[in-house]
Amino acid sequence: MEGMGVGAVVVFLVAVCAPGLSSVLQSIAFRIRAAGKAELVRARQGTGRGTAGERRAAKQGRHD
Repeated sequence: MEGMGVGAVVVFLVAVCAPGLSSVLQSIAFRIRAAGKAELVRARQGTGRGTAGERRAAKQGRHD
C-alpha cells in the first residue's frame, strides 16, 4: 500500500514537471543544432567551399 502512494506522488511530479522539462530539452536541442550549423559554416569558409550567397550570409550573421 505504501508503494502505491509513492508511485502516485512520482507520477504527479512527472506530470507537473513535464511541460517545463520539454521546453528545456527543446532549448538544448536548438543550441546543439545551431552550434552544428555554425561549425559547418566555419568549415566551409576555411576551405573556400560554399556558394557566394552562403559566404555573404555568414558574414552578415544570417541563419537558415
